[in-house]
Amino acid sequence: MVNYKVLVIESKNIAVVLPSEACLLEFVWTFIPTLLIIVLCFYKLNYLMYYSSGRFSNPVKIVGHQWYWRYELSKGVMYDSFITDIINSVNKPLRLFYKTPYSLLVTSADVIHSFSIPDYRLKIDAVPGRIKCVRLYADRLGVFKGYCTELCGVGHRYMPIVIEVVLSKNI
Repeated sequence: MVNYKVLVIESKNIAVVLPSEACLLEFVWTFIPTLLIIVLCFYKLNYLMYYSSGRFSNPVKIVGHQWYWRYELSKGVMYDSFITDIINSVNKPLRLFYKTPYSLLVTSADVIHSFSIPDYRLKIDAVPGRIKCVRLYADRLGVFKGYCTELCGVGHRYMPIVIEVVLSKNI
């Protein structure tokens, strides 16, 4: 609350309202949060402008279907990844190269799916008609398993995800 003192000049019957001694404090607690919000907005806008500029490094389009994943790599390479008889295994995993940045463009062809790789702390919803982009830097070698984390129908449990991060660029 702003505290005001009223000074009454008796000879002219004029009321003069003077602010209390906390002008500096009020200025500081207004100016500093405003400046902080402006700085945060500036950094966020730069971040949004950078990531919405359309520059995708090594784009990988991932399309969720009932109940498999389709991967579309650069140079027109496209394949489907189905579950096999081995638990949480697929016939064609997504192969990525070690120490390479990727832009995963995730969408769905039919219902809402969710592309999740816990080892990379990656979870992105695949929504029909929307393409969502997430950056992935393949900084660990190995086989990483994931799954569809959205209840997408009867065959939901038949949608494992396997990513292989390999050294050489020989697929």
